Amino acid sequence: MNMHPRKVVIIGAGGHGRVMLGVLRLCADVVVAGFLDDDPALLGLQVSGVDVLGGTAHLPSLADDGIGGFLVALGRNSLRAEKYREALAAGLEPVQAIHPSLIIADDVELGPGSQIVAGVIINPGALIGADVILNTACSVDHDCTLGDHCFLGPGVRLGGTVEVGEGAFLGIGAIVLPGKKIGDWAVVGAGAVVTRDVAPHAVVTGVPARPRDRATEP
Repeated sequence: MNMHPRKVVIIGAGGHGRVMLGVLRLCADVVVAGFLDDDPALLGLQVSGVDVLGGTAHLPSLADDGIGGFLVALGRNSLRAEKYREALAAGLEPVQAIHPSLIIADDVELGPGSQIVAGVIINPGALIGADVILNTACSVDHDCTLGDHCFLGPGVRLGGTVEVGEGAFLGIGAIVLPGKKIGDWAVVGAGAVVTRDVAPHAVVTGVPARPRDRATEP
């Protein structure tokens, strides 16, 4: 069957947007029509050879150009969730960007808008929510649950049966021991080792991870 690739737009033309462009270029079922970015300085420019079409105010008009899919490539979880909802409201469908090097068990469930970079491993029984970023070489062990809009930084390691709440952010190299829970919109600092549950909206850092005052969201 001759199938035409679906035209999609990437929301966010920064560093992560360029990474996801590289992943989507390896996916035969989509073609990237352009970036959307709310930085007016980028309007009319090209990023990695792809046009910046305008800001996210243009989402409702994309269907007129035959663009039906989107991916929100923004590292800040709350902003990514906001733009994800805006794109859905505009009638676009989220696409998955999955690097071909992914090692994944056959019973894993990947939510819409999943963003999976090179070297990721996902073991049996894992449930991955919508608009989740699994960054370079992170690993998700058996029976973990990841809520919508969460972010696992490069090299994060989750033990078995870990629960990561909606919008939680785990920094580079963080480790979560088996069975622990990371609450909604919590932040785990880079290199932290989580040995006990983390409350919603809390910030923890260090080895072992301990609470600290909440600062600006990563």
